[in-house]
Amino acid sequence: MCELLAITTAEPVHLSLSLSRFARHGGLDGVHGDGWGFAWYEQGDVQLIREAAACADSETAQWLTQRHRPSQLFMGHIRHATQGEVALRNTQPFQRETGGVTHLFAHNGDLNRYIHNPKRFPSGQFSPVGETDSERAFCVLMARMAAVWNDGRPEADVRLAVVADFAARLRQLGPANFLYSDGELLFAHSDRRRQANGEMSAPGLYLLQCEASGSGDIDGLDLEQREEVTTAMLASVPLDERLWQPLPEGEVLMFRNGVLLESCPRLTLWHEALEALED
Repeated sequence: MCELLAITTAEPVHLSLSLSRFARHGGLDGVHGDGWGFAWYEQGDVQLIREAAACADSETAQWLTQRHRPSQLFMGHIRHATQGEVALRNTQPFQRETGGVTHLFAHNGDLNRYIHNPKRFPSGQFSPVGETDSERAFCVLMARMAAVWNDGRPEADVRLAVVADFAARLRQLGPANFLYSDGELLFAHSDRRRQANGEMSAPGLYLLQCEASGSGDIDGLDLEQREEVTTAMLASVPLDERLWQPLPEGEVLMFRNGVLLESCPRLTLWHEALEALED
């Protein structure tokens, strides 16, 4: 399956990233996936670099290993193609604008055909460029977000409510691990993932909260700063031997500047509750 990565910090940090080393943590050996993308917020906008090719032999990915531009929020994705051809338009993370803000989204999982049904999942003014279920899901989320951004930047709890409801409905269509950010807040939804034993089960994401300092903290990632910086990292699998926390199925977490602001346990939709009563 695809590999997800997000990093949020209290202060801007310099990050060097080895995508090929990161990919191997998720078992994507050999060619290291069918495409990759990496993004970071900078000066009120997003730098997004994507490539519809394996990261192992990519000159661009090797360039990223040496990049040293400061940011407080990073998002990465390595693709294992299951829907849509291997092409740039189907490569994550995806970005869209609403409310004068650039939003980012990356998804790990497979959603069934109903995500493409506009009556069940309307996407409003947002249309996919590619064919993937992931980009369609992002357009659906953006349509919901646009409604609450119409009158300016919404409160954090309003945004969390929109994301949590969206996650609950997306889970009905298949595994729905995703990362989403509006530049200020980072949201993570942990669902199910194909584990090493072949089973589709939780956890879909892991969390590491730490006070990062120095450099060379994690295999594949090099955070550089002079002092300790409050940091939260999310990944599909643990990236080192520290105590990464496996996240419960269906939980949505909200971060700002390296700090976990709030977590929302799995929401139960009304028809799920009804089915449970009938059982």
